[in-house]
Amino acid sequence: MKKKLKPKLFALTVLFLSLGWMELTRAENSTHLQQLRQTNQCPNCDLRGVNLSRAQLRGVNLTGSNLTGADFSYADLENSDLRGANLTGVNFNGTILSGARLDSTTQIDRKWRIVLEIISQGARGRDISGADLSHAYLQNVNFSGANLAGSNLTQAELNGCNLNNADLSRANLTNTNLIRANLTNANLKGANLRNANLQGADLSAADLSDADLRGADLTRADLRMDSVWGYTRLRGANLDGVNICDAVMDDGLKVELNCR
Repeated sequence: MKKKLKPKLFALTVLFLSLGWMELTRAENSTHLQQLRQTNQCPNCDLRGVNLSRAQLRGVNLTGSNLTGADFSYADLENSDLRGANLTGVNFNGTILSGARLDSTTQIDRKWRIVLEIISQGARGRDISGADLSHAYLQNVNFSGANLAGSNLTQAELNGCNLNNADLSRANLTNTNLIRANLTNANLKGANLRNANLQGADLSAADLSDADLRGADLTRADLRMDSVWGYTRLRGANLDGVNICDAVMDDGLKVELNCR
């Protein structure tokens, strides 16, 4: 008769086998990471959980690679090839993704697939109300006429974006970068713009009724009446601590309020 493996011995055997597999995985991961850093090419690599925050990876080839749980926050992945890659749980906060290529086999969280669609196709007139676009890098995207009501744009990069006639009512724009954004006739009723950066933004004829602008920076923002859309509306807006230094009002009047 065959002797049964004692429970303790069996448990130790399983543990040692698991540790050996983990070490093998780490070694493979390390080798692939070195390959990526040296060549900017790592197709079919095992890069699970790697930290590539702020890495310069423009044009990188990561086709078919397993990047589950990796950190690409604030990295540059412009023109990267991500076809067939597993990007589940990847941190793309602040990541430059313009020109990145995906396909139907790319596994990626729904939030970032939407972000990539917006970057590649624009969002003019699109209904993305209630969407989570927080921390997304969306510089210079065309959102003209888009429905972004109730969306989460916390700490998103929206500088230079065209948000003309967009619906941003009740949107969360806390700490969002809106430098030189076009917000002409935008609906910002009840929007949360606390600590938002609106330097040089065009807010002519925008509706900011009941918006929360506490701590926002409107330096050199344009708040003038628009010949087509009418006046900028600020009724009920919370302006505590707002920087409105050199903002332009009607008749060319410049406002000096809380200049820093």
